[in-house]
This record gives sequence, structure tokens and C-alpha cells, in this order.
Amino acid sequence: MLHGCAYWVWWKLRAACPKRSPWRRAQFDTLRLHLVKLAATIVEKKTRIIVTLPASCPRKGLLLLLFDALAPPKTA
Repeated sequence: MLHGCAYWVWWKLRAACPKRSPWRRAQFDTLRLHLVKLAATIVEKKTRIIVTLPASCPRKGLLLLLFDALAPPKTA
């Protein structure tokens, strides 16, 4: 069951990538190496989670796009 949940998370991450991006067809190991294994500072607040990326992050634009795509919908 744990492997099934992990596969779903990786599939959701890959599906959130832009449609014409090579990341959309990337293998899960490639996603893990380039998007998840980063040094970042994570601060958990009461209503949100703040992720601070390093200034020299090579995939910062893609990560910001994925954070926006995977964020919960904003309520009015």
C-alpha cells in the first residue's frame, strides 16, 4: 500500500508539470534526483508551509510552477 501511495504522489507531481515539458515524460528516478533531492528550508506555520529554496537552485522556476499547481484551491 505504501508503494502505491508513493507512486500516486510521483504521478501527481509529473502530471502537474507543463504539458510540453520534458518533465512530463520523465522517469520517477529523474524527478527524484532533480526536484526532490534539494537543500531547502521548510517552515510549518499554522495555516501554510513555507519552503525557502537556495539562491542557486537550478530548477527554481519549475519548482515554483509545481508549488502553484499543487497548492490547494484558494477560498473566497
